[in-house]
Amino acid sequence: MRRSPVILASALACGLLLSSCSGGSATGCTELREPEDPQSGLHVIDPAGLTYATDPPTSGPHAGGPAAAGIFHEPLLPAVQVRVLESGGAMIQYDESVSSAEIDQLADLATGAVVLAPSDADLPSPVVITAWTWKLTCETVDAERIETFIADRPQGAPGAD
Repeated sequence: MRRSPVILASALACGLLLSSCSGGSATGCTELREPEDPQSGLHVIDPAGLTYATDPPTSGPHAGGPAAAGIFHEPLLPAVQVRVLESGGAMIQYDESVSSAEIDQLADLATGAVVLAPSDADLPSPVVITAWTWKLTCETVDAERIETFIADRPQGAPGAD
């Protein structure tokens, strides 16, 4: 049975449309702007019992003092994470499904004000990068996309106070 070129073209167009709407970007990363937490001005000494508007947080109550820097092998408290973001840094967090080779790739990105740490929270994807009021979720390590996010998004941070 021979099909009309119009039907074939329509089927091809529908297939392309469906594949482009499959719930993610071509890189497997999705960027999201989140509202600033109204408690963002709060400095805390005891982070026990704090709640955040988003998880992992992109703003909110935070620890005072110098921001954490570098690579950590244990999860950081949300108040410490937000302190990194407030000062213009970025957090790269990953869950247990990320391989050691991928963690090494992420470690290469943890320079300057970029912090790398595992997460003990239920992340929305295996790799999550946060900056002040911004979140990038990635199904796989896409170093180029993560570098772009880190270069662009922390610039809106209020700075250390």
